[in-house]
Amino acid sequence: MMKTRRAVPALRLLLATVCFFAFAGAWSARVHACGGAGEHAEPHEKIPVRIIAIGPNSAEIICALGACDAIVGVSKFCLYPPELGTKPRVGGLFDPDLEKMAALRPDLLVMRGRSDSIETLCEKLGVRVYHDEADSLAGIEKTVRELGAMLGRDEAALEIVADFRGKLSAIRKRVAGRGKPRVFLTVMRQPQRLANILTVGRGTFLHEMIEIAGGVNVFGDVEMTYPQVTGESIIASRPAVIIELLPEVEMTPELAKTMRQQWRDLGPLPAVSAKRIYFVTDDHSLIPSPRIVNVIEKVAKILHPDTIDGG
Repeated sequence: MMKTRRAVPALRLLLATVCFFAFAGAWSARVHACGGAGEHAEPHEKIPVRIIAIGPNSAEIICALGACDAIVGVSKFCLYPPELGTKPRVGGLFDPDLEKMAALRPDLLVMRGRSDSIETLCEKLGVRVYHDEADSLAGIEKTVRELGAMLGRDEAALEIVADFRGKLSAIRKRVAGRGKPRVFLTVMRQPQRLANILTVGRGTFLHEMIEIAGGVNVFGDVEMTYPQVTGESIIASRPAVIIELLPEVEMTPELAKTMRQQWRDLGPLPAVSAKRIYFVTDDHSLIPSPRIVNVIEKVAKILHPDTIDGG
């Protein structure tokens, strides 16, 4: 049986993202009094000093900006950096503890996705809400810049973005000119068998990850951001490499053997014949924050082993 870690922030964040795009469409980042018209923060607005962060990515970015002390509450999925471990928990996007949120007296709530109950509470209390749109690499940068501006941390935001871009550029240079293998990426599936398989289409940071790492997303022409695909469609796509993102899984040699056998049982696949099936279990592999560059680096090394150590 697949053993999962106790906390599942990345998977729950992804589920929230899927629901968000399925029902809300592409929502622009905004700062507003909840329930009011969306607009960016005005220069005269006070710097927030009591922040509730619902998304793991938002909480991580706020801390990276040097404003972790301003966070007074987080969702149960905000586990990084370790400083967040002492912050009060206020539930999640789908099961918020509204009473505790109100008691924390926030002057800013940062969230990813939508929650009518949270937004209604914020409207009642007059609390500003910031919706991040970090489902692309550009969106991650934008979230860093906008939160930096709101928190009076513009210089820190510029440094984070510059470092992020520099690392991405270095990866692109290392894989430039190499062949681009066809990649199939899983972000969710049944643990005991290959069923209910979720992958990525265009317009997501995970699709961009494959491209920057020097591969071709076999479902990159699908406009749905996180499509569910069948075994037959996977066979037809003929991936040369299969990568499973499994941030909640404690991978063992026995489990890896079982999961590879599942792919062999599916049918003829170039990735299976070439023994190019990989499992990435980094806890932040599904979280759209600047740390995703570490996962892109790992995927680049999977696709192009000769790029290890800058080769």
